[in-house]
Amino acid sequence: HHHRRTKPLFANGGYSPMTKNDELANTPEQLLARAYALRSNDPDETLKLYADWAETYDQTMLDGLSYRSPQRIATLAAMTEARRDVRVLDVGCGTGLLASSLRAEGFNRVDGLDYSAPMLAVAQREGRIDEAFLRDLNERLEMGAECYDLLVSTGTFTHGHVEAACLPELLALLVPWGHLICTVHRDVWDEGGFGMGLQALTEARVAEIRSREADRLFADDDEPSGWYVVVEKLSS
Repeated sequence: HHHRRTKPLFANGGYSPMTKNDELANTPEQLLARAYALRSNDPDETLKLYADWAETYDQTMLDGLSYRSPQRIATLAAMTEARRDVRVLDVGCGTGLLASSLRAEGFNRVDGLDYSAPMLAVAQREGRIDEAFLRDLNERLEMGAECYDLLVSTGTFTHGHVEAACLPELLALLVPWGHLICTVHRDVWDEGGFGMGLQALTEARVAEIRSREADRLFADDDEPSGWYVVVEKLSS
């Protein structure tokens, strides 16, 4: 049962930029499907996908799939934080699309953390992030405490990527009253334990959910596909 798209993906009117003899057709939909099909217990598969995808990721996500979360999160960050010289960490930054949107909003100190070295390499090469941290969010981060004013993230809290168990580690990176502003895919809010994880942190008075709004992650989504969340870390 194929979901028919109302408009062609590519300017040439076709649905794929690939030639017929390409063994692996990496259309935007197929790449996204591969990403969503990842299992958190198979890190090699994840790394291979993102290595394959690093050089064409931006075009796929922005042109092919109308990925609007980075701009939306950058706008939220700009509304939440009045200063622009704060230390920002883009969590699961990939090629730095969100970091780029943040710089457009005037934030000038943006570091990136990601699990994929090829993706980080693109982000640094394009000048989107200052420092690059190659880290697995499902492991200990070993990055020091209270070193960021703002954590931002899009597309990381999604199918087969990270567990909600990473939340305490991430919040430890924030100064008191710092914010985590991120998207959480609708399906993993419950299944990935993000709702429960944030609830537990709220009850422990570690953090407070300041806002949570359902909206589309991609402009073409038929209905809200994720949550846009603003979490504030409380003073210890």
